[in-house]
Amino acid sequence: MFKSQHISFDELRDRLREYETRYGYSTIEFYRRFQNGELGDADDLMMWAGLYHLYLTSLPIRQFMQRKEFVAA
Repeated sequence: MFKSQHISFDELRDRLREYETRYGYSTIEFYRRFQNGELGDADDLMMWAGLYHLYLTSLPIRQFMQRKEFVAA
């Protein structure tokens, strides 16, 4: 069974770079090919796609939190 984990944005970015090194192309190129059905659905590729989706959805939040005018309550 899959166990949820907490991961920092920097760790997320590092994991994406590990996949890029392993497979020899950028995450953006991977995701384009993955979405087009060119790569199959191996567990490793599904994880890479999931991590990239998490990266894309968390980036705007991270950018907002880093704004000078943002004040945490």
